[in-house]
Amino acid sequence: MKTALSIIGIVFLVLLVLLGGVIGYAIYKGNKLDASSQAYADESVSAIVANWSKDELVKRESPQFRNATSDDELTGLFDKLSELGPMQNYGGSTGAANVNFTPASGLQITASYVAKAIFQNGKAEIKLNLIQVNGAWQILGFHVDAPIFVK
Repeated sequence: MKTALSIIGIVFLVLLVLLGGVIGYAIYKGNKLDASSQAYADESVSAIVANWSKDELVKRESPQFRNATSDDELTGLFDKLSELGPMQNYGGSTGAANVNFTPASGLQITASYVAKAIFQNGKAEIKLNLIQVNGAWQILGFHVDAPIFVK
């Protein structure tokens, strides 16, 4: 009986150590993903909205974004957004990366960020969804909320 309890205790201890290692690795990896995705989000938003460059968005778009959005839609969007004028101040982004696994799509790493900026003709909130494709961040979604467009 003593031997059986000792074996169960050792197995439990090994499982506990393994679980701790997995959690530690996940936290370490998660922090790296958060840092890299936020840096990408800030760099991308700054480049795209500084002077409302459709080309800067197109350079960073994911295949999913490309398939869901036509060139005419993007042109119309950026024509409207350019009414805000050039960026005066960028307030940075807040958000985080997410790791998901499903049998259908496998491992998928995404991130969501919200950035605030002040432009010549008003303020805006930029919502950016990212996806990691072959180890590189790309834009999955791009949305701008600006009070001047509410009429």
